Amino acid sequence: MEVESGKIYAVITGDIVGSSKLKPTERKELHTALKDTSDKLMGFFRQLVPLKVDIFRGDSWQLLVMDPAQSLRIGLFFRAFLRGKMKSKRVDTRISIGVGSIDIMPEESISSGDGEAFRLSGEALESLSRTHRMIISLPQSLISNNHQALDVILKLIDALARDWTEKQAHAVSGALLEYTQEKIARSWFEREISQQAVAQHLDRAGWNAIEIGLNYFANSLSGITHKSD
Repeated sequence: MEVESGKIYAVITGDIVGSSKLKPTERKELHTALKDTSDKLMGFFRQLVPLKVDIFRGDSWQLLVMDPAQSLRIGLFFRAFLRGKMKSKRVDTRISIGVGSIDIMPEESISSGDGEAFRLSGEALESLSRTHRMIISLPQSLISNNHQALDVILKLIDALARDWTEKQAHAVSGALLEYTQEKIARSWFEREISQQAVAQHLDRAGWNAIEIGLNYFANSLSGITHKSD
C-alpha cells in the first residue's frame, strides 16, 4: 500500500488480557473470535480500515486506521465485538492507539510496517499499567492541551468497558455502528430481542457517556491532526 508523505494515520495495536491462563478450548474459541471480529470490522469500516487486520502470536493484533479521529470508535468496536463473541467476562483486550506518519505499509502483514504511528503504538502498549487497558500516543509535534483530555476520555471509557457483560458488549458494538436500538435488536446473536432489552443493556453499559466521549475524542483529534496539514 502506498502511503502519503506527511499524512497522519493511526495504528492500533492490541493484545488479549490473561490469554496465557485460558484453557485449550478457550484459546481455540479466542482464535475463532479474533478472526470473526477482524472480518466484521473490515466489513463495517472498509473505508477506514482498508487492509486486513493482522493477528499474530495467537493473542495480539494490529490494524491501520486511515482517519485517526475515528481510531477510538474502531478500537472500541474491536473490543466490544470480541467481548460479545467470547461470552466470558474474563476475556478482554488492551488497546494502544499510535498517531503519526507511516514510512512502510506492507499489505500482506501490517505488523511488518514501520513509521512514527507504529513505533508510538507499540511503545505505548508496552507502557500500559495493569490498571488501564486503553492508551493513546501522539508525536511531540502534535502534542497540545487537548492531548491530556484525550487520555482522560480513554481512561473513563475503559473503566466502563471493563464491567461489560456479554450482552452489554454486543449492544455497544451495534451502537458503535450507529445502528438504531431496533436494528440492534433484530441483529442479535442467538435470536431477536426487544428494543427495550437493548436499551437496558446500553444503559447499563454506560453508552450515553461513552458516546459523548467518542464525539469529543473525534472532534478534538481531528482538530489536532488537521493543524499539521
